[in-house]
Amino acid sequence: MSCPHCGAEHFPEPAGGTKAGGAGEGCPYLGAPFPKLRAGHDELYFGRWRQADASPLDLRRARNRLRTLLGWIGDAVGAEGLPATRKDLARACESLQAAEAQGDGQEAFLHMDHALSYAHRAIGDLLHEKGAAPHSPGDFAAWYEAAEIPFREDW
Repeated sequence: MSCPHCGAEHFPEPAGGTKAGGAGEGCPYLGAPFPKLRAGHDELYFGRWRQADASPLDLRRARNRLRTLLGWIGDAVGAEGLPATRKDLARACESLQAAEAQGDGQEAFLHMDHALSYAHRAIGDLLHEKGAAPHSPGDFAAWYEAAEIPFREDW
């Protein structure tokens, strides 16, 4: 079930069983700028596709979610003149296109990982414009089915 606030499929309670302080509906992104972008990023960041035993289907699903996230970032950027954000978004789109050209192998994974990194930078640029603190996925790890934060070393 998706969160009505940010659209993510995170748990209503963090690991440990208690609701986050003041989160109302239990959404960790509630009240933060760009909750949909943050949640979309973190769903991918903690996603199954980044684990060593991920299947080609996991990779294809993540590619579709990444495409959606990049569209949301593009919508957030809109007509504003944010050259750094536009550049990061363009690099993310290029990396996603390269991943799509590679299919479901290791090269596709690496390009998708790069696209996710550029998407994170674009979200950071948007947050900076709002005067908000940078986004750190590790702060939200307890809200996802992630035993640990995934790293490239797993591959």
